[in-house]
Amino acid sequence: MTPNLNPRSEVYVADVAEYDKAAILAALSATGDRLLHSLEGKKVVIKPNLVAKKSPDDPTIVNPVLTEAVILWLRSLGADDITIAESPGGVYSVTRLKGIYSASGIEEVAKRTGAKLNLDLSYREISHPQGKVCRLFEIISPILDADVIVDLCKLKTHALTGMSASVKNLFGTIPGIVKFEMHSRYPDYDVFASMLVDLCEMISSRCDFISVTDAIVGMEGNGPTAGTARHIGRLLISANPFASDTVAAHIIGREGEITMVNEAVTRGYAPTCYQECNVVPIADADVSSMRIKNYRRPDSSRKNTIEVVRTMFGGRIYKLFEPYPVIAYDRCIGCGECAASCPRHTINMTPKSEVRGASDAKPSRLPVIDRDGCIRCFCCQELCPQGIIKIKKNPITRLLS
Repeated sequence: MTPNLNPRSEVYVADVAEYDKAAILAALSATGDRLLHSLEGKKVVIKPNLVAKKSPDDPTIVNPVLTEAVILWLRSLGADDITIAESPGGVYSVTRLKGIYSASGIEEVAKRTGAKLNLDLSYREISHPQGKVCRLFEIISPILDADVIVDLCKLKTHALTGMSASVKNLFGTIPGIVKFEMHSRYPDYDVFASMLVDLCEMISSRCDFISVTDAIVGMEGNGPTAGTARHIGRLLISANPFASDTVAAHIIGREGEITMVNEAVTRGYAPTCYQECNVVPIADADVSSMRIKNYRRPDSSRKNTIEVVRTMFGGRIYKLFEPYPVIAYDRCIGCGECAASCPRHTINMTPKSEVRGASDAKPSRLPVIDRDGCIRCFCCQELCPQGIIKIKKNPITRLLS
């Protein structure tokens, strides 16, 4: 199947100041039948960003008010079979899913709207012959069985990919620890980003597809889970996730820097720049000045002077300057989540007595990162429930930055 990803696809933009259900529903409904037609008899799956067990107002996840408004919008179009399905970071289990659905407020949304919460842990292999770097994916069953997919994402910075929005959110269609395997298979950042494009074009081409980006309150800094909230006041809606992400990158001041989007441009799926985007304002939305000033980057951002040494001497010198994760042992609870999340198994739970700098730690065993084996995917930082794994830069890198 050939993806229907026209780079001139409309990206609808609404000004939404806060999580007001009526205002969000009005914005979605204002797209009319230009994105979705009658959904009667169709199986609709919403794939929200629920990457971790967080409270409803946490900027890590999609706000439940937005999720409820999306469901009401789909109901107005005739949808009576709606499932909410996510494969969060870590182990893919019923217990983990129930915990995340409950903590995030999505469970209550499902009860009020009659939407189903996916607890089916099955997944299947799907081939993608058009893939550039990956031609075989393992995808959770609800996504493969859907007639319509709603990619309900959150606009965030991301320690590895620079930005998380429409494209990156679909990495959550890969089940649990299989995501760790993908990180291990594609440790090079650029190749990993190309794999994400393969994944996105495959999923968005299988059936009717809509991307809804929660940019009402985004995340800046050490996203996708350890950053801070940043009010943006926007809602993006598009049938083309790559075009939507082009607009999103412009909003946070990262235009031309997000490798996923640049790869999509190369393949002809995204506009070459924001000025080429077909931005359609909803109601009285002001799209004349979309960019947010001083949107804080992740500590791992590669946009600095030292990037010029990345390819010198076969990349060996660059290894010395790469940012790497460090653990704040004084606040570590020894849960082992980081060790379980490491795709290369380079984090080991070690007796406290053998861990340097752990004198103030309370647990008897603590995680230790083998820097030589670390591929800098930052899964440990993303999935640490305490948010105590930070990104450290070489002092020379900080100076040159």
